Amino acid sequence: MYKYAQVIIQFATLPEIDRFFTYEIPEAFRPHIRVGQRVKVPFGNHNAPQVGYVAFLLEEIEELGYTTKPLMGLVDEAPIINSKQWEIIHFMVMYYGTSFAAAIDAVLPPGLNAKPFSLEEEETYVALTPDTKEVTLYTLQNQHKKTFEKQRLLLNYLKEKGPIRQRDLKTQEEVSLSSLKTLEQKGLIRVFKAPLSFRPDPIAEEKFKILNSEQSAAKERLVQKIRAGEYGVFLLKGVTGSGKTEVFLYAIREVIESGGQVIVMVPEIALTKQTLERFQERFGNQVALTHSRMTPKERQRLYAKVARGEVTIVIGPRSAIFMPFTHLKMVVIDEAHEASYKSEMNPKYHAIDVALKRMQSEEGVVLLATATPSLESYYKVQIGEYEELVLKSRVGEATLPEVQMVDMRLELREGNNQAISRALHQGILETLERGHQVMLLINRRGHSTFINCRNCGYVIKCHHCDVSMTYHRSRQQLECHYCGHKEKIPETCPGCGSSHIKFFGSGTEKIEEYLEKYFHAYGIGRMDLDTTGGKDGHTVILEAFRKREINLLVGTQMIAKGHDFPAVGLVGIVSADMSLYMQDFRSNERTFQLLTQAMGRAGRSHIKGKVIIQSYNPEHSVLEAIRLNAGEAFYKEELANRKLLEYPPYGHIFTVMVTGKSEKEVIRSISLLGNYYRHYAQRAKTDFRIIGPSVATIGKLVDEYRWRIIIVSDNREKLLVYGRYCLTRFEEQEKIKTVKMQWDIDPLTML
Repeated sequence: MYKYAQVIIQFATLPEIDRFFTYEIPEAFRPHIRVGQRVKVPFGNHNAPQVGYVAFLLEEIEELGYTTKPLMGLVDEAPIINSKQWEIIHFMVMYYGTSFAAAIDAVLPPGLNAKPFSLEEEETYVALTPDTKEVTLYTLQNQHKKTFEKQRLLLNYLKEKGPIRQRDLKTQEEVSLSSLKTLEQKGLIRVFKAPLSFRPDPIAEEKFKILNSEQSAAKERLVQKIRAGEYGVFLLKGVTGSGKTEVFLYAIREVIESGGQVIVMVPEIALTKQTLERFQERFGNQVALTHSRMTPKERQRLYAKVARGEVTIVIGPRSAIFMPFTHLKMVVIDEAHEASYKSEMNPKYHAIDVALKRMQSEEGVVLLATATPSLESYYKVQIGEYEELVLKSRVGEATLPEVQMVDMRLELREGNNQAISRALHQGILETLERGHQVMLLINRRGHSTFINCRNCGYVIKCHHCDVSMTYHRSRQQLECHYCGHKEKIPETCPGCGSSHIKFFGSGTEKIEEYLEKYFHAYGIGRMDLDTTGGKDGHTVILEAFRKREINLLVGTQMIAKGHDFPAVGLVGIVSADMSLYMQDFRSNERTFQLLTQAMGRAGRSHIKGKVIIQSYNPEHSVLEAIRLNAGEAFYKEELANRKLLEYPPYGHIFTVMVTGKSEKEVIRSISLLGNYYRHYAQRAKTDFRIIGPSVATIGKLVDEYRWRIIIVSDNREKLLVYGRYCLTRFEEQEKIKTVKMQWDIDPLTML
């Protein structure tokens, strides 16, 4: 039996205590302790025992230099982290440089406390007594009594069905609770507890659609790999509306029929209900949904169900990748280009990296499905790391929409200063009159994006952040979209006292206001962070649009992703320039992806779709590529630019952000830190490229000034070690307490 346990302390957020601590296992615990359990241990000067996770069990140990203390107790009867999850935890610590405690936190469901968490669940069952003669005799004696009718129905039901869950029994109309109680008192039925039994619904074969030749070829290649039981990564690159979902539904069926399990990741909560319905239609109760708006208790229950094998398919955002499956054979990442798969909070993992690691370990398949691959995925196809499956055509009668570009400079010259051009207005009217629906994308919420004084040029900014305040007409106030600070609308300019202040820029509210003025009768909906609060916020709006209660939907990027509405005849891009000129080397890629995805909502059935794109720079190479449907040329040009700069996918980036209340202290600290990076780069004779220090894109956020350093290298492993080492040396020697430092490896946003 094992005599020692190596334990990770639950609250180990400091680097010096985020390591394995060895404890002696008392004899009473030795038969019961296993890796993945939580235990109570003495730790440091804490009077109360601390909770830790058993990472390793040892029969003997080498000399430690200290006396081992004994474990104080087991929190859980069985492990709550399985061996596959431990592999992922170790991977995250090594690959992202995160702490064990943070990685474990990401894997487990939220809200766990020091109380036992059981993965097992008992259910109350009802069954006939084993003494069938007694039941027969009772039935004969009472068969003519009117009050016996309900009891007879219940007895016959149990005789036919056998033991049945009490909660299922209560849903049957013919079952009377008083009859249940009477029969139990007479000893003719028994009510007992037993482990929950799970009977998976059969796969609804008739619900699978007939695939076209392109879909069939992609499906066959996936099935071939699944049957071989080999690790493989596929990029399913299909134009919007080409039926990518149907392809991976067939592949998932193959996995389920062979006894495997599947994770399907989606980037937005708004997509989960639509996806869930399509999966449940085919796989019934084998499918479960997870997302951040579920309560901790709901997520804990789902975690336990997955661990017990009662779920074979989980759909959810990036955190779904940590589900405790033991026979995981396929991970599908839908809209795989989305940045939301990368966590911006510790641990700063990328769900695609974790999926690749899991499937490599379990010899399964990763499927990246998208119409607009990331540059990294596109590049990995070129060098043979990923296999590409291509769907060039839309399914059925659907065709790609016609694209019309509108130069908003001409609109201004000709006297139209509205956010909606004349061409888009006319397009909306004609589409609605034909009985079709319209979607309008503007990736800004609120009414007006800034307020400017025409007398002195003063722009009203947030007092806590270096960003302009946004006017929200519905609340009649100004709001900062970064820190949430709110202000009343000033009557005069705070800078010069002039009354000549004016609202500029457009957001979803302003577009909604315009639509209400001209198209009110058709029903208008708005979808942004202000209207989708609450657990079912997205669902309510999308269902209203699906049911044709509203026919005009304006929204931010959340309307652009993956939705399938057959009646949409027109998509309008109100401001295509919004993300083109951000200080981020990915701005071209992001704009191309967002606009292409939004355009893909139009003409997804027999309706001929149209897209109208408004821009103040329609000659821009990104917009030209979209207009000409020249995606391949766009990717090649972007790759050439990235190679020139040694940016991803040709290199890796390590960023350090220094923040603090005093701008002077932040600048002093990051200047010192920059010296450390340059000094150690020279000593190691490396080819790291150090950019900065420089002020961040948003120089002040929530009362803290922000400066950053960017380091570029083609060697990720060395870059991570070097980036962290210099930070550690700086913190140990300078001991500056007035600033905070955050770092990331391969970030997806440069704000």
